[in-house]
This record gives sequence, structure tokens and C-alpha cells, in this order.
Amino acid sequence: MAFFFTSPIGLGHIARDIAILEKLANLSSNVSMNLITGLKAYEFLSIYPKEQFDKINLQYYDLYKPPKFFISNGMLKNNLVWLFLYLSYYRSSKKLAENVLNSPKFETKDKLIISDEDFASISAAEDLKRPKLLITDILHTNFVKSRVFSGVERLLNDSMYRLIQSCNSVIVPELGNNKDNIIYVGPIVREILTSRDELRRRFSFHRKTILITTGGTHAGSYLIKNVLRILTNLNNKFDFDLILSYPYDLRVTGIEGFNFDNIGFVHNIHEYIYAADLVISLAGKSTIDECNMYGTPGIFIPIKDHFEQEERAMKCGFSYDDINRLEGIIEEYLSNIGVRKKSQVKNGATQAARMISEYLNE
Repeated sequence: MAFFFTSPIGLGHIARDIAILEKLANLSSNVSMNLITGLKAYEFLSIYPKEQFDKINLQYYDLYKPPKFFISNGMLKNNLVWLFLYLSYYRSSKKLAENVLNSPKFETKDKLIISDEDFASISAAEDLKRPKLLITDILHTNFVKSRVFSGVERLLNDSMYRLIQSCNSVIVPELGNNKDNIIYVGPIVREILTSRDELRRRFSFHRKTILITTGGTHAGSYLIKNVLRILTNLNNKFDFDLILSYPYDLRVTGIEGFNFDNIGFVHNIHEYIYAADLVISLAGKSTIDECNMYGTPGIFIPIKDHFEQEERAMKCGFSYDDINRLEGIIEEYLSNIGVRKKSQVKNGATQAARMISEYLNE
């Protein structure tokens, strides 16, 4: 038996953990896994086809309730308030993890603890002297811009660094040079076995297809509204179909007569990304990695002052200010739609699963 604690902040963590579990199912037999997460990450897992994990006895639990980011017009607000709310969440999450790991129900003594960016469970595992693997693409944070309060975040970064050092291994889903216990495996995405042509037939994609996807939260509503108005203006100039993945009600003025399909909250958004000709999204790691690995062009507009998204978007040539020139950017991409460039980087899911399997078999 092993425990998998997955951060419920966004969908990127659960998406890559599913990619790892799918690979692990082919490497290890008779694996029992208890996965702890919450909110949309739990919902995402609950709608996933159970046959994907038929070789793993997977049980999952909706236990974590992290604070929501304060976002207005695509800008992160009240960063310091969120940081203090996160500290409270961290303390309660650590207590929860301790209760789970100490529960007679699970018989967890000496069992492996796997964490995807849930540092509370790593801290609990360290106190209990359990073997632990950490999956993370964050080795430091930079949310607080104020010099007055930056010391608080500096202390948190120091604490995070000590937890990272305490792990048996740290799996980083990026390209890089291994150092000490930190192993870079490359981007982790779900493998697609179906051909792109077959997916396009299945999804009834007959024309060039644009996909707008912003994850499982309200954070991307500002981007969606802007893009819908722009595509309404461009609809007579370009021949395309639009697919939207957004799980909430959406009211947008100025798009009367413009038709599109909203597929809502789906478990196989990665297949839609592969089948699409252009993706427009926030700068979430999983979406960017999937676009790069599957060869689908993407436009990625980050949440302003969200340091992770801004850093990722910059590497792709985008910034928050591109929201003000988005029509020209979209028009340029539509003029070249159909050009694909698939990454030659290996999927890191296989190596990550192999590392976990080796620990499980010890």
C-alpha cells in the first residue's frame, strides 16, 4: 500500500499524477494506492474511466479544501492575504495527513508516501519517519512583491527547501540537470494511443478547430470572454469551429449569432488538445506541456502577478499585456493554422512511474 497526496490547487497536479498512475499500472502488479486530494481535482478523478487503473487498487478521497486565489480581470489580487490563508490551510492539511497516516484502517507503517506538491503531507511523513517521494516543478515561490512582507515568503521557501532535502527522491517534471536527490524527468503528460484523425472523427471536428480551455476554476473567465468577442469579429474572415471547455455558466455580451460548443468539464481534455488545431488558454503547466508534447500550437495568457504562470508564458513568448493585442495574435495564428511541431522530448511519466515502482518493490 502507498499513499498519494495530490495538491488540489488547479488540475495540473492530478492530470500528471494520472499519467504516472497509468504507467505504474503496467509496471507493478497488486499495487494498492490511496489518493488524497480535493475539490475539482477529486471531481476530475471521479469522472475518469475506472478501467484506466484496472491493475491498481485505487481509492481516492475528497479531503483537501485549499483557499481560492483572488483574481479580478485576469490579475492576482491580495497576494499576502492568500499567503496567510494558505498557511492556515497548510497547518490543517498537515494535521489531516497525520490523521490519515496514523489511522489503523490503513496500516501505514513504513508505507511509501508520494506527494505532488502537497508539502503538508511531506512534513507529516518526515515527522513519522516514513519514506517519501515528492513531485514538484516549484523549488521556490515568489508570490509576495512587497519588501515589507517578503521575509515571510523567504521563511516559507527555507522551510520548503528543508522538506525537499528530506525526501528520498524529488521528481521534477522539467528538463534539467540532476543534483543530489532532485531528478529531472521531463514534462509529464497523459499518453494518447488513439490517432489524431480518429479523435477528430470522434469529436466531429470537420473544419480547423480552436479549443479554449482554462482549467476547472473561474480564473479564466476574463480570457474566455475576450476571446469569444474577438472570434466573433473574425468569424467572417476565417473558416473555423470553436470548442470551449468551461464548467460554469457563462454570459457574454457582443457575441450574438456566433455559434460554438461548450463541452464543459471532461476527463479527456488532453485528447481535445491533441485533436485541436489551436489552443487558447491560461498559462497552466499541464496545458502548455500537453500542447508542446502533442504538437498543438497554443496562445497562453498568464494571470498577472502569478509568478508561475508569468514565467511559463514568457518562455512561450507571451505575457499578460498580450490581452490588449490578442486579436492581432489570434489573427496571426489563424493565418498559419495547421502548422504543428511535436516535441522530441520524452514523456517523463514513464521514468516517474519507474522510480515509484522501484520504491514500491523494495
